[in-house]
Amino acid sequence: MNAMTARGLSLAAVVAVWTAISEMARVNLSLWPVLVGLACAVAAGGGVPGLQRTLAGTISGVVWALVAHAATRALGGQDLVQALVLGAAVFAMVLQAQFLPLLSYTAGALAGAGVAMGLRAGTIEGGVRVAIALAIGAALGFVAERIQGALPPGRG
Repeated sequence: MNAMTARGLSLAAVVAVWTAISEMARVNLSLWPVLVGLACAVAAGGGVPGLQRTLAGTISGVVWALVAHAATRALGGQDLVQALVLGAAVFAMVLQAQFLPLLSYTAGALAGAGVAMGLRAGTIEGGVRVAIALAIGAALGFVAERIQGALPPGRG
């Protein structure tokens, strides 16, 4: 089987299994952030380094979103303040790569922040829930890669 078919099957399998588990066990996490984490893992490259980049990047984005939310509230919460604080947080997400190479996956950080904001995670508890969902998605990406590697290779 060709590489794209193998990738499609492996990703389909992990998404189907996670969806079934989360629905049957009534896991109290939204499904879409898991898919965002999976997408980040696919884009980050493979293996343990890709998994590490995805986890570090997306979770850093969640942290920056929480910091931005807290700063916005502390400064009065006006729309202009929110815009400036969020812009500063995005700048920090880009800049962090200069000081910590593990946090160089800027797209992952932006995705993590976006998911946190989309789920209105304004507390540490909310941030942890978002981080868990993104981490599950990253782990599913890692598992899908292993499944893909176990499938028979394509013929010339």
